[in-house]
Amino acid sequence: MERCLGGEMIEAIYSNVKGRIDLQFASPYNLIYGRNGSGKSSIIHSIELGAFDTAFDAAGKDVRSKADLRFLAPRGAELYCHLIVDGEEVDWGDRSNRFDNVVSMAMDALTGGHSRLVEFLLQHMDDDDHPIALNVPGWDAQVRRHGSYRKALVSVQKWAASELRSAQKRVRELNIAIGYMCSYHIYIPDEAEKALAEAEAEIVKFRDIKLQVETEALIFVKGAFDSLEDSINRYLPEQIGRAEFSETGGRIRLGIGGGVVVPSGVETVALAVALAGALLGGPRALFILPDRAYDPITLGRVMRCLRNVPCAGVFVQTTVLPEDYDFMSLGWDLVRA
Repeated sequence: MERCLGGEMIEAIYSNVKGRIDLQFASPYNLIYGRNGSGKSSIIHSIELGAFDTAFDAAGKDVRSKADLRFLAPRGAELYCHLIVDGEEVDWGDRSNRFDNVVSMAMDALTGGHSRLVEFLLQHMDDDDHPIALNVPGWDAQVRRHGSYRKALVSVQKWAASELRSAQKRVRELNIAIGYMCSYHIYIPDEAEKALAEAEAEIVKFRDIKLQVETEALIFVKGAFDSLEDSINRYLPEQIGRAEFSETGGRIRLGIGGGVVVPSGVETVALAVALAGALLGGPRALFILPDRAYDPITLGRVMRCLRNVPCAGVFVQTTVLPEDYDFMSLGWDLVRA
């Protein structure tokens, strides 16, 4: 049985998502084909449940609540979902955490705006050749601890965001308490006003740190644009165009060259695949493509690129078959829904 350029392989699915699914996979590269309403999404939801303990709705939002997920089972039945991964059974809800939903992660970065894209790139890129000097207590110790300017910046970014949220929560709570005391003419202790002033000072402090981090993160990421673009374009069909970063007013976007800053639906999927291939590929990576109105030529081109990504498996759902790409002879399996 063929393997992807990665790790474990999903060999079978057994679930009662929207009915009953008993499927064995002969290849890690799978084209799930059928008309609308034929059950493609049931197969994908089963994979998502077993691999990630979640499922994604039509808008691409993940649904994690067990109370909501149980509605995927037939009326009156208890939801079950089992994956067979390299001979081992993996059940929905066991929190095995062995796979990453990389196309969804990349799609979220592409469509989530400037801050989300910068954060994603900073977390997953390999480039650490840009020294960073932050006016933050303990910064040099953070760099030594992580052995990387980039990793230290990610750590400080998470810490500052967490501390800012905590300070903002304290201010809200104290304002509510002080407002209540004012309404009922209750004496306001000095400690309460002091705590409010300290929390407000914390907000100012961590907003300043957050701004420093965002400024340095942007500089860091921009310094790697050329190498990032080269890596991304390795997995993007050249007929779609070249992936390029653009900056307007200090905000960056990743789009298709030639002026198309905001790609179409299918182009966004292709770009997400390429971004995931460049930064998230590896033995944990599952490439699950969202259902889109693929044309046969573009579908074949995207599948050709997917054949080269390092991953654990690929699942493409479609209502059409690819043209100009002999996918069956190149290791793909056709799964009819």
